[in-house]
Amino acid sequence: MEEHLRNKLGFYTFSFVVVFLIVAGYIFTDYIINKEDDSVKDDNKQNKMIVNYKIDESKDYFYFTNQFVINDVEDVEIYYQDIVINIKGQVNLTKTLEKENTSYKNNIKYISDQKLLSDELIKYNYNDLYALNFREYVTHVYKNYASLVVNDYTYSCFDLISFDKTKSYVFDISKGILLTEDELLKEFDTDFEQVKNDVRKYLESKQQVVNELELIKIDDTINSLNKHALYVDKYGKLYISFLVKTSEIDYNEVMEVL
Repeated sequence: MEEHLRNKLGFYTFSFVVVFLIVAGYIFTDYIINKEDDSVKDDNKQNKMIVNYKIDESKDYFYFTNQFVINDVEDVEIYYQDIVINIKGQVNLTKTLEKENTSYKNNIKYISDQKLLSDELIKYNYNDLYALNFREYVTHVYKNYASLVVNDYTYSCFDLISFDKTKSYVFDISKGILLTEDELLKEFDTDFEQVKNDVRKYLESKQQVVNELELIKIDDTINSLNKHALYVDKYGKLYISFLVKTSEIDYNEVMEVL
């Protein structure tokens, strides 16, 4: 009788363990499946939150239209083209740049239209061009940054091509917004005072003495840094483009912001 009870108790114990393992396995499997489903839902939710701010998804963030070549001689390549900022909310900026470019194109002066006392002063004659302004667009895209650098130049039949000024526009394409300079500098853990210090050190390292005079006018360059362009290049580095004042011919310099 006692042995019979032990067998019966063992049978119930075994049955309980089997049922427990089945129930526990079901609960664990259901938990894993639900967790994977939640993970997929979170991924889908995150993907839905990524908004494409392109106006035309088939094109790059910047593209060009209306190219007009006015001179294509080597070393004197001059052309006009309009740039389209393919980012939602930036239509007005595209129109502004187009208006500026059109103004340049409509104000070309030709030698044959000038009342010159003598042609001897003319050093260069390319397609009868007397004087004009034109611009160059440089674009970079890196992760969330899309940068547009606008470089303006002056041409004359006396001095050929000289750099005039530069400006930049940096967009956060994950948000579809144009970053202010302070916002951009903050993202790179710096400020404009530090940038000026870096520029000064850079120019000091490149200083030359010509005819007993320092070639680079460092203080004048620093004081004119309001005409500069800060941008992120295609490798994610922060750069500044600026005009260097010299005792001879001013020139444009591009420097990585350290």
